[in-house]
Amino acid sequence: MPKLVASEINLPWISGESEHKTYISETLPPDEQCTAAFAVVVKDRELLFTDLREGERQERMLDIPGGHRDSLESPADATVRETYEETGVRVKVIKPVGYKQTTIFSEKPEGYPYPYPTAHMAFYLCDVVSESDFNGNDETHGRVWLSLGELDTSAWYVKNKAFLDAILNSL
Repeated sequence: MPKLVASEINLPWISGESEHKTYISETLPPDEQCTAAFAVVVKDRELLFTDLREGERQERMLDIPGGHRDSLESPADATVRETYEETGVRVKVIKPVGYKQTTIFSEKPEGYPYPYPTAHMAFYLCDVVSESDFNGNDETHGRVWLSLGELDTSAWYVKNKAFLDAILNSL
């Protein structure tokens, strides 16, 4: 049974009325409703982050790896691909750990490319398979491993503290 850990209304990047709910769950919504997927990767009591370039939203500079699915790609496959592209770390998915659900209550925004009125982002716990030398690319400066005591240096962690702490406490 999904456990609600956070809720936010009227997201700044969506015009109109919306709600964003974050759930801890080992069961995910159907693949076709999951537009993006992310990896929670813990190794030696450190968590993997990608150091996003300045062109990305400033509040997401140290973000967990992941991103949008390619056509016909499963959320789990997107997690593996995006993690490698953003960090040079090859991972294998262990299990789903949660999802974020975005629901738009007003008219569908013009050009909105996601399932309407509700779309999801999937989150997976992953293990490291291998690490390659990686000095970044056009999306990221590279990977960063943060100790559990350093997590508050990531704005993503601060905003998603209840979610990530619930995941980490379940390990």
